[in-house]
Amino acid sequence: MPRKSSRPTVATIAHDLGISPATVSYALNDKPGVSAALRSRVLEHAQQVGWTPHSGAQALRRGRSGNIGLVLVRDPEEVSREPFYSSVTAGIESATSAHGYELLIRFVRGGADEESDVFRTWSHQRRVDGVVLLDLAEDDHRPAVLEALNMDFSMLGHYCGPESFAKVTTAEAEDARTVVEHVLAQGYDGFIQLTGPSEYAHERRRLELLAELSGEYGVPHSHASGAYTIDAGLAALEASDLHLSNRPAVIASSDLIAIGALRGALRQGVVIPTELGLVSWDDSLIAELTSPAITALARRPFDMGRSAGDLLIRQIRGEIQERSVLQIDPATLIPRESTGTV
Repeated sequence: MPRKSSRPTVATIAHDLGISPATVSYALNDKPGVSAALRSRVLEHAQQVGWTPHSGAQALRRGRSGNIGLVLVRDPEEVSREPFYSSVTAGIESATSAHGYELLIRFVRGGADEESDVFRTWSHQRRVDGVVLLDLAEDDHRPAVLEALNMDFSMLGHYCGPESFAKVTTAEAEDARTVVEHVLAQGYDGFIQLTGPSEYAHERRRLELLAELSGEYGVPHSHASGAYTIDAGLAALEASDLHLSNRPAVIASSDLIAIGALRGALRQGVVIPTELGLVSWDDSLIAELTSPAITALARRPFDMGRSAGDLLIRQIRGEIQERSVLQIDPATLIPRESTGTV
């Protein structure tokens, strides 16, 4: 025989008070047809027995699932080693939990098309009330797909399409100048930029910004792109022209790419920071603990994720205006040994 639940329900309150479950429901949900005295009696008894509303039932009444979706077009094992994505995901989860929502995460390997298929399935099954988008491409079609599905979404990025969404943007221009001015102040005279995948809009933006700044300051600039992995950073460094200038600096788009570049420099006998500087666009514990420790931008990815999750839920609830934008403050540079500072 199944165990009887000890959780107080509408039926148990009705039994205790000798009234119908419908009357209890009306009283608890502040519906007409119940006197003020009886409503007060029901509410007082519900508080005494520790009754709380069932979140699933509430979601059904609202026509919502109570879930927020996040699709990562990445290798799960790779993401488990990537501090930035782990922090962003934790931030989104923090926001959804604070609002009483659950975060539903799906990994796919087939790119944006497979991601869009997941959105269509979720919409058809009413699995989620909205989604958070990451890694926006220059010609990203996912916002149009979500708009057609009438699904709320927020994003982390600088997308400016016609759809209705909320977004969190970062101070890329200010961050790029912070990095460049630090590198030049430490006596480096060229930029070897190692980015993540070039189809991502934020990577294209970083490339444009550093190219502009190199022209402004009259120093050479080269570029290579790859995955957000140590192996990709190693390969990119080994393929780069380390004689670009008398004393260049590598500017890597992630801590893992930076560590790969560090390994590549060690293999070639290039001394960091004496002969080559190294800066990561993302800070993490591993950037701090590696030797030499890597100078990095502390961009607060947890706060980014939490803001994106919070904006999405507030949009779902109609608490913010359409196309709301939250600008994250410029990052703080953490000088370390890889640019000759501690």
